[in-house]
Amino acid sequence: MRNVSMNEINQLVGMQLGIREVSENSLLVEELGAESADVMNIVAALEEKYDIVVKETELARIRMSADLFTLVQMKLSDSSL
Repeated sequence: MRNVSMNEINQLVGMQLGIREVSENSLLVEELGAESADVMNIVAALEEKYDIVVKETELARIRMSADLFTLVQMKLSDSSL
């Protein structure tokens, strides 16, 4: 199973949005100015990087970097079963 770190998620979010400082509690839309297309691009990058699939229904639960981290962790642990 591949491990994921909060730092990796924050770096990816920052790269996608062109922002230097991203914390785990950074609100993607409200604080970082992400639009829905930005969130979709971030999720697509995570899917590719970690070889996971995120369902459309799971997208609504993503509000901050920590939510992305939790989602990737859950998907990676599910795939190792």
